[in-house]
Amino acid sequence: MKNIVGLLIAILILLTSCGTTTGTVKGTLCYPSDYIPAMNVYLKNNENGKTYSLLIKENQQTFKFKKILEGKYSAYAYTISEINTDFNNQTSKASGGYTQAVPCGLTVNCNNHSLINFNVKKGKTTKAIQICDWYGAMVPKE
Repeated sequence: MKNIVGLLIAILILLTSCGTTTGTVKGTLCYPSDYIPAMNVYLKNNENGKTYSLLIKENQQTFKFKKILEGKYSAYAYTISEINTDFNNQTSKASGGYTQAVPCGLTVNCNNHSLINFNVKKGKTTKAIQICDWYGAMVPKE
C-alpha cells in the first residue's frame, strides 16, 4: 500500500510540474491584389532565433500556429512563387510583415516598416497578428 501511495504522489508531482510552456498565435493575411497568393508565414523568436513556418494556401485569409514556445516574436511572410518583377525584368518572391505601418493604417504617412515584436505566453492565445505590409516591410531573409 505504501508503494502505491508513493507512486501516486510521484505521478501527481510529475503532472503538476509538466505544465504547458507554449502558446498559440492567430492572425490574418492581407495582400494588395484581388487574391492572396500561396505563401509561407514565419514566426521568429527574437530571443533565440528559432523560426516556425506554416504553409498557407492561395486565398487563405487566416493562420494559426500551435505549440509556440514562450517568448518575443515577429511575424512575416514570403510568397511561394516569384511574383515581383523589377525594372531589370528580374523576378523575386514578395515579402510582407506585421509592421508598425499596419496599426498606423498603411497610408502614405506610415513610413515605419519595422516588424512589431509581440509576446507569446504559455497557455495563452496571441491574436490580431496582421501580416499586411507588403510595401517595404523589413523582414529577415527567407
